[in-house]
This record gives sequence, C-alpha cells and structure tokens, in this order.
Amino acid sequence: MFMAANWVTVRRYCARSFLTAVVTFAAVSTRAEGELQSIELGRCALENGEEILDCQVSFRVYGKRNEEASNIVLMPSWHNGDSKALFDYGYLGPGGIVDTHNYQVIAIDAFGNGVSSSPSNSLQVPFPEFTIRDMVNAQHRLLLEELGLEHIHAVVGASMGGHQVYEWMMMYPEFASHFVPIEASPWPTFYDYVKERGWMAALDSPLDSPQEIARVTDVISAMDTLLFWTPDYVNRELDEGTFESRFDAMRRHRSKERLIDRASQTRALLSHDIRRNREDLAKRLSRLHHISALAVVFESDMTVIPGPNLELAESLGFDVINISGDCGHFGPNPECYQSDVASHVNEFLKQGNQRHLLRRSLQFDGVSREYFVYVPDGHGDTPLPVVMGLHGLGSTATGFATSYDLNAHAKKNGYIIVYPQGSHFQGVIGDDSTVEPYLISTWNDETSNFTPTEAGPHCTDDRLKYPCPPDCGSCNHCAWTSCNDDSGFLLQVLDEVTREFNTDASRYYIVGNSNGGGMAMRLGCDHPERFAAIGVSIYQMPPGHTCGPASGLPMLHLYGEKDDGVGHDGTATSDGWIYTSAAKNTQDWAGAMNCGNEIETWRTAISEANGLICSAYTNCPNSGQEVASCMDPEAGHEWRGQRITQISASCVTAAQQESLPGQPLCPQPEASDQRWGMDLFWQFFQRYQRLP
Repeated sequence: MFMAANWVTVRRYCARSFLTAVVTFAAVSTRAEGELQSIELGRCALENGEEILDCQVSFRVYGKRNEEASNIVLMPSWHNGDSKALFDYGYLGPGGIVDTHNYQVIAIDAFGNGVSSSPSNSLQVPFPEFTIRDMVNAQHRLLLEELGLEHIHAVVGASMGGHQVYEWMMMYPEFASHFVPIEASPWPTFYDYVKERGWMAALDSPLDSPQEIARVTDVISAMDTLLFWTPDYVNRELDEGTFESRFDAMRRHRSKERLIDRASQTRALLSHDIRRNREDLAKRLSRLHHISALAVVFESDMTVIPGPNLELAESLGFDVINISGDCGHFGPNPECYQSDVASHVNEFLKQGNQRHLLRRSLQFDGVSREYFVYVPDGHGDTPLPVVMGLHGLGSTATGFATSYDLNAHAKKNGYIIVYPQGSHFQGVIGDDSTVEPYLISTWNDETSNFTPTEAGPHCTDDRLKYPCPPDCGSCNHCAWTSCNDDSGFLLQVLDEVTREFNTDASRYYIVGNSNGGGMAMRLGCDHPERFAAIGVSIYQMPPGHTCGPASGLPMLHLYGEKDDGVGHDGTATSDGWIYTSAAKNTQDWAGAMNCGNEIETWRTAISEANGLICSAYTNCPNSGQEVASCMDPEAGHEWRGQRITQISASCVTAAQQESLPGQPLCPQPEASDQRWGMDLFWQFFQRYQRLP
C-alpha cells in the first residue's frame, strides 16, 4: 500500500544511532501516544538460514489498554509504509479502521521499511533477504518476549500488512482472537507474479549514478500509478496541472536508500505464499476451521488480486467483504471507501465471526447441492454432538442460521450445527402477475406432492396458489414442495459431516422449522437409527401422512396457538390449507414408538417461564424416552423465542452470497440472553443418546 498524496517521508536512521530505546512492556504504556519506540532482539534467524544481526523492530502505540489488556490490536505496516502512516491515513485512530477509542493498537514497522532493520540502516552488508514469515516471527518475539503479551485481540493489516496477517494466522493462530487481512492475499496469482517481477526488473538495476536512480524512480512510479488505481480514477482524480508536475508528485523513491529498501520488501512479496514449503499444509488448514477472520477486498484492485481470499475463505468458512468502486488498491484510504471498511472491521472486532459458516457442496442425483457447517472452537479433540437445522419455506440455509442466531447457541453449548439448503427456484405465491419472482425454497417431506389420502384433502378448492417446483414437472392441486430426493441428500450430508468433522455419532439431532419441520419428521420416521432425538417447530403433517419411527426416537413438538399458516386443530387455514391436528400428529408418533396412551402434563423451567402449555407421552418402551408437545399461546406461524424479526430469513451470509447472488446480505445478529427457543429443544436433546 502506498499513499496517494502528501507522500510520507520515511525517517532514515543511521546505523547505531538508529537505537531509539530498548523498552519494557511497562515502559510502552508510559510513552507518549504515537512516539516511535524500538526494541533490540539480538539476532533474528531467517527462513533461508541467515540472520539479521543487531535485529531491531520499531513500533508506535495508539489508544489505551483496558484493565484486562484484552483490547490490544497489532497492525503491521504496508509495502514501504511505516507505523506513523497507519495513523496519518486513518487506518488506526479515533474513528479509524481500527478505532483507538476502543482498542490499543501496536503499529509495527516491517523489516525493510527504513525504520525497523533494513538495508538502509544496517551495517550488515550485504543485508540478508527476508520473507513475510521472517517479519511475523520477529513481531511475535517482540510481543511475547519483550512486551510480555501472550494473547492479543486481533491482527489487522492492509496490503503487505495483510499478507503478514495471513502468516500470523498460519504461524500463530492461537495468539490472536481475530484476524483481518485487508486488500491482501494468502497466495499470489500469476498476475501478481508478473507485477512483482516487473518491479524487481527495475529495482535490480545498478544504482550507481543520479541518472540511473532517476530512471528507476520513473519506471517504478509509472508502474505504481498503473497498478494502484483504475484508469478512470487516474484520469478523473489525478489529472490536475501539467503532466510533468503531476508525475513528479508520484516520484517517491528519489534516493538509493529508498530504492534498496523497497527492493528488499518486494523480494519478500515475491516469496509470499502461505502454502509454500509446508508439507503439513492440509493439517494446518484443518486446525483453522474455527478461525475468526474477516477479509476485505476491492473489486477493482489490480495490485492484489482478490480471488485467493475467496478460495481460502470458502475452505475455512470466514467472510470476505468485496467492495466495488474504481479506487483500486487505494480503497481503504479516506478519500475512497475508508468509512465502509471501518464499519465492517469495527463491527467484526466487536463480535468476531463466531457465527461464521463453512460452505460445502456435494453432487447428489447429478445436481450440485450445498450445505453449511458451524463448528464451535475451544473443544480440542472432544467429539461434538451434531444438530441438523432445516429451514422453512422461502428461507435460505444461512438466512435460517442468522435470523434465528443459531450459531451463537451452538457456540455456547458446544455442538456442531449443519444447515443444508433446500431445493429452490424463482417464483411467486398467489396470482398477482405484477409481482417480481422471488426465492421459493422447499423440502420434499413426501406428503404434499402426493395424491390425497382417505383422511381428506390437503387444501380447499380456493386455496392460496403456490407455484409448482420445476423439479416436479407437474403438480396436483394441493402440491407445493420440491419433488427431489431430499431424504437421500440429507443422509449424504450427514455422512460427509461425519467423515470431515470430529463428531459424536450417538448424539445426532434434527431441528426443523415449518416445512423444515415436516422434513425433520420424514427423516425421523424413515431413518430413526441415525438420530437421538428431533425437534419440530410450527408444523404438522397433512391429513393421512402422520407417521412415527419404527424404533424409539424422542420428539419435542412446538406450535403456536395463533398459527394461521400451518393450522393446529385440523381445520383449514384462511389460505385454504389443511393439516392434521397437533394432538394427532404427536399421538401417532408416540403410537409408532409403542408408548402408552396416557398423556401427562409436561413442564420445564423454560416452558413455565414462557407460558407454554405442554403435555407428553412418557410411558414408552425405552425408559426415559418421551414424545412431548408444547403449545405457545402467544405464537403465530413463527418460532417465537428464537426468531430475530428484523433479519429476513431469505437473506444470505457471505458464505452463500455467490450461490444466491440475488438475495440480500444478512446483517450480523446482536448478542442476546433473551432467546429461549433453541434452549427448549437443546435441553430436551441433551437427555438422549442414540441407543446401540
């Protein structure tokens, strides 16, 4: 990263007089804010086997530490930038990308910038080549050995500073809670190699005369201008005065010392690749599935190509914010999109991506289908329970996760939660031809698209019309769900999750909402051997399609007394749809399990606190198993107690944005102790393990 105007003059320290101070951690907190400080590390061993003698790392501190020292953020400098420029250009500071009202920022000068150990300020000739990993190792030594820090809140960096963030993530993933690479990359593209090779072709020229230095300065300045901005931005924003006067403002590397320092950092960029020389790469990456990271990239960036961020993010499950506009690599600057970047980063630093999702896809029946997995951190090698969460009609997998804040519950209670995506298409419910088509997503619970039974029709003649899913070909009058083999798809998802993650196969559960509740019952009826218990919210099977498991499978059923979407008393809803009564739905499930006919009042602390009216079949062959049903007098067709009504269930997180680009992006849910809906199911689930 380089600044567009008022170019920062990097202070050059002569060897030995370069020593500002050797400081202790206590001394750091007593220095004036932003004062340059340096620490001698002795010898710094490098990847290539050489050493930097009299190795020094410089830094500045901005903001105040809180009492717990839990608000410390490390911010490495960008290519040829320094720690002061991070403050001067708003990357840190009051209201900055990292807001020093909330965080104490240690701004680090990277090797080769003329402030920390560099060719220009060292007596060591030739100065050894170093890498991004060498920079990170020295920074880790500074924080751990000299400043006494064993853990920090976050590492945040832009451009080459972001490359350092990626290496921090690989080398010391437990040292920071969060990682934010901005306009950086985990590895280079071919385009990146070409760009950096071009820089080095100029920088490797002899610098033995003022004329040669001027020539190299012109070549580097021209390349920078072509790479840092888009042509539209350059022509619009930089075309003031004569060409010579404007181009002269681009000439930042006017001395031999500046050019050899830049060459040293450019060589580090050429070797940057988190995959390089790591035979254990797969193992390292598998340990990062829990990583809390947020990448920010810029669509028009020609200096660091955004693509590899998206590839790594999909593998590890973190979000990538892709900002459009024509500022190119200067997107984080105050004259461009800094306020947007600051908003995203500071929101992330408050909450992290505790709610981040891993995207997975598989081929089933010749079609690529996707699902998402949240794995809570901090559980080491302990096998975790698995909850499969099934969304309702019109929802997305990640919208269901977000609008019910289920990942936060999984993190708090230590289970893996899996969100498969139902079949979907663009359509309209009803007969209004002026309405733009929207997302229709459903599950085939093998009831709604079948011929009505002797128990009666599924709908009235004048029912609200639902579109026929394309995968069905044709539909009967009361049909509305997918015709795909969703049971087969979901069982394959479970198989994939079992293979990839450390799970406790005796504690697999399902929670389904609305149409997802019907799908949960279908899986439970047909494959009870795969699950320990299921939870169904706001759904009953259509007439004649109630079912139950051939072997014991406890179920907790929750429905709303005011529900006019899926009725609970066996009569038609106002839209003309007919469902079995909640009482019969539960009775038939218990009957399939050979439970006794007696039904008892059922209470828990959560049901009592929230006014639920519950009953249960408790006299079942497998001791302790129950089939319980709770009516919520205050609920309509909604999972009250868990739903965040301000967030649309049809939104998508960044993990699903590429596959459903037309859906709105989900906002981050706010933390809350008031949600009890999933607590009700989880306390029921915890009582059960699948019997051998």
